Amino acid sequence: MKWIHNLLKCCSFSAVLFTFQACYGTPEDMLEADATCTIHVVDASGKDIPNVEVLVKNNASGDKLYADTTNGAGMAFIKEYMACSVVNLKFELRPLENADFQPKDTVIMGLSEQITITLDHK
Repeated sequence: MKWIHNLLKCCSFSAVLFTFQACYGTPEDMLEADATCTIHVVDASGKDIPNVEVLVKNNASGDKLYADTTNGAGMAFIKEYMACSVVNLKFELRPLENADFQPKDTVIMGLSEQITITLDHK
């Protein structure tokens, strides 16, 4: 009889542990930490533009969510979990260091895996 009692105690305790892990397991931002959105900045001919500061803001409140600068291939990498709850995002692109491109502001409705933005020459 005692072994049945111990077996029931073990099953009850494991049920509590499963419930605890389901409710308080790995935080959501830890699961999405590797997810990124790639911003590809090009000119009208499709050539990559390096050294462009990319600011991501909440369009409704104006709060800055993330910032990055494009690399030599014209790519900036935005961590998605920084802005995943915001529906429409404002992107501000500002060329740095003697660039002959005009700054650009654009609003994008939600993030996708890759977004290509074209800058115009001055």
